[in-house]
Amino acid sequence: MATPVRIGIVGLGQRALQHLKCLSGIPAAEIVALCDPFPENLEEEKLQGYVDGFTLGEIRTHTSFTDMLDAGGLDAVYFCIPPNRHDGEVIASTKAGLGIFAEKPVSLYYDEAVEMDQAITASGVIACVGFNQRHVPNHEAIRDFVQDKRLVMATTVTNGTLESHSVKHTRTEDLGGPGNRVWAASAAWSGTTVVEAGIHQLDTMRYWAGDVAWVRADYVHRHADDIEDGGDNPYAYSVTFGFESGLVYNLLMSRLRKTFYGDGYSDLMWDRGHLKIEGGSPVAYYYEGPYPPQTQPSQQDLRHEIHVPEPTRDGTRHISECFVRAVASGDGSIMRNTFHSSMNSHAAVLAANASDQLGGQKIDLNSFARDAEYARFRTKPST
Repeated sequence: MATPVRIGIVGLGQRALQHLKCLSGIPAAEIVALCDPFPENLEEEKLQGYVDGFTLGEIRTHTSFTDMLDAGGLDAVYFCIPPNRHDGEVIASTKAGLGIFAEKPVSLYYDEAVEMDQAITASGVIACVGFNQRHVPNHEAIRDFVQDKRLVMATTVTNGTLESHSVKHTRTEDLGGPGNRVWAASAAWSGTTVVEAGIHQLDTMRYWAGDVAWVRADYVHRHADDIEDGGDNPYAYSVTFGFESGLVYNLLMSRLRKTFYGDGYSDLMWDRGHLKIEGGSPVAYYYEGPYPPQTQPSQQDLRHEIHVPEPTRDGTRHISECFVRAVASGDGSIMRNTFHSSMNSHAAVLAANASDQLGGQKIDLNSFARDAEYARFRTKPST
């Protein structure tokens, strides 16, 4: 395929605006069409508020995805829409032979995601999910460091606020959603915080440690008198993911109202040490002298900074650079994830919701994907 790769973006909200900024700076990419059902999101003045120097020029704008697709002239499409708003657009794009960049989560329903995956596989198009954390230099360095190690346990603590995602750009108030447009706080729109946000932490762990085999979860649900503007996601989440490698991963998250402060902590252990992020850089603690040591090693003796190549590289830009190159060359191996390989992350977070609803039941992901007892958690309700 001759470059530049011609790209359309569907959904001009918070994440798409970040992609628009990055793509505008990639010489091999040409943005030819923008699509959003709300005309105000397509106005040049608004877009310029997020992308310095941006002009629409010859870029087409559409309020209908069908109109954008029918107009042609595309090589790939970025889908940046709320996960409950998918309505066959990905499948239609594969039939048109277009590359697919789908922001996570790709759906709130596993069966719908399977239909997308099957269409992508049948068409042979390049397709990935926007797990940009795989392209963050720290995470790349950690992956390289742990490849020869027996990973045993990891823990991520994310203390967040219900308002942390700020006001979105979709008119949810006109679509039966939150009146304040903060759809990430709504379970019906986000699928819970584990699905909408925790999938990033989980997929990063998969980048380091491989696929998930089972999940078990318990949520602390929001009290009925503490729900405003549809913000009903649980207060707190405790999820344990069991990896095929034997690693046990604990994901602890919170979404508290009126707190306006969040922090977090991550630790990854192997059988001879552990690793964390200190001062923005990965650091590992382990002993590498004669064993047993004659004297107790000091903390400084045990502390090893992990070298990070290209530490300032932006993960969001890099995933797009890889995607554009993959579409241009037809070589999907350039990507660090494909749509198909990302299905394990998707199944794991959706099964966490099911586990909570089933009283903390341990759920095997293969069973979740196929067994009738979990069908009600996988199926999109008919409208």
